Amino acid sequence: RELQQEMEVVKKNCLSQQAVVKITEKRYETGLVSKLDVAQALSVYYDTKASLPMLEAGIIQYTNALGVLMGLYPWDVREIMETRKPLPEYIETIGIGIPANLLLRRPDIRAAERLVNARAASLGASKSDWWPKVFVKGSVGFASHDLDKLVNHNSLTYEIAPAQLDESIRQFNQDVLTAVQEVDNAMNSYKNSIKQIVALREVVNQGKQTLELSLDLYKQGLTPFQNVLDAQRSLLSYENELTQARGSSLLSLIQLYQALGGSWENEN
Repeated sequence: RELQQEMEVVKKNCLSQQAVVKITEKRYETGLVSKLDVAQALSVYYDTKASLPMLEAGIIQYTNALGVLMGLYPWDVREIMETRKPLPEYIETIGIGIPANLLLRRPDIRAAERLVNARAASLGASKSDWWPKVFVKGSVGFASHDLDKLVNHNSLTYEIAPAQLDESIRQFNQDVLTAVQEVDNAMNSYKNSIKQIVALREVVNQGKQTLELSLDLYKQGLTPFQNVLDAQRSLLSYENELTQARGSSLLSLIQLYQALGGSWENEN
């Protein structure tokens, strides 16, 4: 969808640049400018148009990859995806703190927790014997764990070695630390991507105004055509940056959902 949006940006700029070509041709025909202006306008137009085939190739590659994931032939997916749709306009603020219990929905954390519970149960211990020492309630946090209470039950008949329980708890801690790192990275990437989108929208707006003003001045013979060329190239670059930033923001949001094992909203 991001590439499809980039293609729409390129096509829109091609139409705008074609209009500028016609302006330079008329001014050349009336003797107001040299043919250099026409040649430069055509160069920008053809350069922009030349990016379309690679975008189309990228769209086909992603579509084929979707086909593999869905177990379909490429042409079947192509029929679904060929109708271009815009990127979702999704910008949602997220809280600074993430409740620690949300991480428990992650498959890796759940698997590690169940392994510790199973080994602790084999030693006659319950979850309450080890859980508070490893996982702090509230926001995400950790405390050093003390296994003395578990490993000093000499009267128990051990089905597994205490060292195995110790290792499983250490692995649980490591899995949680990894989860927290992934959540923090995704959360910061998403928050900063929103800031980038807001800034780039302003840049695009200014780029449009710059092109409009420079073109008006050029028509009046008050500014060289180079200003128009610069404005055209800059606007195309700004709009592509904005599209790419929106795509990256959505990917960061997806990564945040994955890192949390779902939404960051508290569930009742």
